[in-house]
Amino acid sequence: MEKSSRDRLVEAGLEVLGREGGARFSVRSTEGEAGLPHGSVRHHFGGLDGLVDAMVQHLLRAEMEHALTRPRETLHDWLGPNRTRTQARYELMIQGFRTPRLRDALVAARERVITDVATDAGLPRDRAAVLVAALDGLVLDALLRGESEVRPGAIEMLGANRVEGPIPQRT
Repeated sequence: MEKSSRDRLVEAGLEVLGREGGARFSVRSTEGEAGLPHGSVRHHFGGLDGLVDAMVQHLLRAEMEHALTRPRETLHDWLGPNRTRTQARYELMIQGFRTPRLRDALVAARERVITDVATDAGLPRDRAAVLVAALDGLVLDALLRGESEVRPGAIEMLGANRVEGPIPQRT
C-alpha cells in the first residue's frame, strides 16, 4: 500500500532532521526528500510547526510500541536500522528546550514510557525512570562516537539485563 503524502512528509522530515540536523531542516528540504511539490507541508500541516508536531507524534507512537522492556533489542534498533530516526529524536529534544509545547509533548511521552517500563518489567517507578534515562544516555554516547552499539557490559552494569524477556501482553 502506498503511503499518503502526509505520511511521506512526516517520514521525510524525520529523515532530513536526523541526517542534516536542525540547521538544515526546512519545509523545502522535507518536500524535496518526500518528492512532493512546494506547498505540500502548508497544505497538510499548515506550516513547519504543524509538521514538527506531526513528527513528534509519529516518533512517540513508535516509541510506545517498543517500550524499553527489552533494552538490547531497543538499542540495536535505535543505533542500527532506525539510527537516523534516533538522531531526529535528539534534535527534537534539543528544540524542546526552546519550544514549550514540544517539550511538554516529549516529557509526557517519556512519562508514559517510564510507566510502561515499570509496569511491564515489575520495577519501581523511580528505577524505571533511571533505566530509561540511562539507556538514553548510552544511545547518545554511541551516536556521538559513531558506534553502532553501546559500550560492552553497559546494560549489565545498569542491571537492565534482568528486564530482558518477553513483553507481557496488556489486557
